[in-house]
Amino acid sequence: MNGGSGMTMKATHGMTQMSMGGLSFKMTAGAANILPNWLAVVWTLVFFAVAVVHARHVWETHGDRRLWHCGHVLMAIGMLFMFAPSSLDHFGVPPEFWRLLFANAAGAILIWVLVSLTTGTPANRLWLVLAFDCAAMVYMWSPAGFVPAITWILVAYFSLQTALWATDRYRELERVPLAAPLAAPLIAADGTLAVRAVPQLVCEHDLRLSMGVMVLGMAYMLAAMQLLM
Repeated sequence: MNGGSGMTMKATHGMTQMSMGGLSFKMTAGAANILPNWLAVVWTLVFFAVAVVHARHVWETHGDRRLWHCGHVLMAIGMLFMFAPSSLDHFGVPPEFWRLLFANAAGAILIWVLVSLTTGTPANRLWLVLAFDCAAMVYMWSPAGFVPAITWILVAYFSLQTALWATDRYRELERVPLAAPLAAPLIAADGTLAVRAVPQLVCEHDLRLSMGVMVLGMAYMLAAMQLLM
């Protein structure tokens, strides 16, 4: 593999060796290649478009929403470099950089959620989804090889995400905030229990296409990596 990322292929004695995303795979002759070079280029362009769309959301929104969209811009760029063939990747960013970046992002989100809960402030459940997605990116950029059971669980998870975004069901997660079990209840002026407000992360923009395509691409990459190992 060139530059620690992208994808290269080398055929020797009926066996094809492929490198992408910091991983090396070997395919015997006749094995199905579900990630040919032309398809990798298509996915690269798709993730570039997703990054641009969410960058626009970052520009137009503010507060928690802006940070949430920043996380998706980061994921789209990480996937862009994972799919990009070596002929298009001239930056040579090492896999270690991506692993550290997404591990820190996942850790920062979890700390933020825990601090919110310990101070009695409800947290949006979509933060936990983003933290898990960043952790999955660390797994995808790992050069140590995949564990089939974990990989297929992640494929199923991102496939489910694809369906939820396609049907816009993810907005329902925001309706029930993640609250600390020992947090003091909020009493309204009339003496009734009130629901603590939590910042909404899904903005007024229709995210079904951009988010659905991104998680679908992640599921596809995981399946491709596992099948090519």
